[in-house]
Amino acid sequence: MSSSANQIDSEQKTLVETIKTILRLSDRSVADQNQILRYGNYHTNVILVALALLDYGYNPESLSRNLWMHLLNDVDNIEEVSQFLAPVGGSFQTVSRSFTRVSNLQGASPIRPLTWQDAANRFRQAINLMKTLLQWTLTFFRDLLIPIMAEGGTPTPSSVSTASRNQRDLKKKLLERDGWFSRVGYVMDFDAPAHITPLPGAAASVLEAAHIIPFSSSKNQTLWRTLSIFAGQDMEVLLTGANINDPSNALLLASDTHRYYFGTFGFGLECRDKRYFIRRLVADRVLNGDVLAHADGERILFGQESHDIAKPSPFLCNVHLAVGLVLRNSGAAEMINKILQDEESFNDGNVDGDYWYQVSASCLDRELTALQGQLCEVALHPHSATQPSDL
Repeated sequence: MSSSANQIDSEQKTLVETIKTILRLSDRSVADQNQILRYGNYHTNVILVALALLDYGYNPESLSRNLWMHLLNDVDNIEEVSQFLAPVGGSFQTVSRSFTRVSNLQGASPIRPLTWQDAANRFRQAINLMKTLLQWTLTFFRDLLIPIMAEGGTPTPSSVSTASRNQRDLKKKLLERDGWFSRVGYVMDFDAPAHITPLPGAAASVLEAAHIIPFSSSKNQTLWRTLSIFAGQDMEVLLTGANINDPSNALLLASDTHRYYFGTFGFGLECRDKRYFIRRLVADRVLNGDVLAHADGERILFGQESHDIAKPSPFLCNVHLAVGLVLRNSGAAEMINKILQDEESFNDGNVDGDYWYQVSASCLDRELTALQGQLCEVALHPHSATQPSDL
């Protein structure tokens, strides 16, 4: 920000920068309420999750346009909402000319210039806007973050769907592409021929074809739609039919590394200039040896054995990494992971990705929606001692 939160700022800002500034200051103004959402010892709040989506989401412009559309749909007066989202007297830059409702706002200015802090205070006290922000955030929490973590952290179900699973054929293609060793951890597959020996200090294990975007997402239409907004492009074609099992959506990993670290977004792969780099998303102390075998940011090589089989899709790798960054920087990952662990324990481990998603989504949907009244109370009485909600 080019000026203080308590000064008039005449700098032109994009839609996403404007919304993030308002939310960041709103989050500070309710700092004493930052344990609104709690499960056991884990907690987060709606504004923090919304900020993580706009800070780390794969396509922040797509997300901010989607939020802006919802905000406009829930207010009667565009000039009124301009006092919150174009508050400072400077011109307001639209992101898309085709988005006429935003274009109509360009050039509109509030009755008097507001400071950023003024705008944040007004936004927090506007019941309709806070309700809209809550519903928008809960949509991504419920329809993207919960299912993608629940499905990514479970073994692939044995049932078939429109994307009939053939794990053996996919693994065979990955072995042809990358050889008998996982590219993360250098683990040798147990089925390797006798003349193949483990690398010094490396283990041998049963390698799995780990989907970058979880296989179970192929039958979750709600996840497709939400992930499309997150990524800024239609994900249905990439996640359905044979595409979900394409080598471009998979890499070889040891079973534990797949389930407990990659599937739960403990690490991800960043692709830049057609090169892949491992990115740790959690503290080293909770990672296993396969991940710790690589320095954070170390280059990972794919396709050394065959150039004819597609390497991991740079787009899907970066979308997976962006989801992980949102989960980890919002505090949502720890909370969802704890819920999933508890459900597995309660059911003696007898659960699959579909069951986990349904129960987790149902539980959090009820509890998070119940926060709507609480957040409205905070908006009306910002200094009241609202108690955190226990899931």
